[in-house]
Amino acid sequence: APAILLVDDEPHSLAAMKLALEDDFDVLTAQGAEAAIAILEEEWVQVIICEQRMPGRTGVDFLTEVRERWPETVRIIITGYTDSASMMAAINDAGIHQFLTKPWHPEQLLSSARNAARMFTLARENERLSLEMRLLERP
Repeated sequence: APAILLVDDEPHSLAAMKLALEDDFDVLTAQGAEAAIAILEEEWVQVIICEQRMPGRTGVDFLTEVRERWPETVRIIITGYTDSASMMAAINDAGIHQFLTKPWHPEQLLSSARNAARMFTLARENERLSLEMRLLERP
């Protein structure tokens, strides 16, 4: 199963997300950016779903670092309030694939996660095909 990393400082939020996703995914959880980075350094993660509001580093700040270090990982953010223009700009800067607003519905969360995993697979397939094309084009 594809590995998904959930990042949220609230244990009950992590538990609720895990419950919605664990039938389809290998679910990893972290209660903040530092713990999440430690996991990313050890595990092969396809999708990250991260809460925006966390003590220490915000979700956008964390996902911006993820974009630099693990660019192929599909990044989703969860926000608990109406997004301002600055929030939208931040989401664009971090190259975030999708944002979900709280309260999310389990079906919606699962659907977003499945789409993200599909995107990850398609991007890798695309990379493989373009590499094959380059090899074939060599004289």
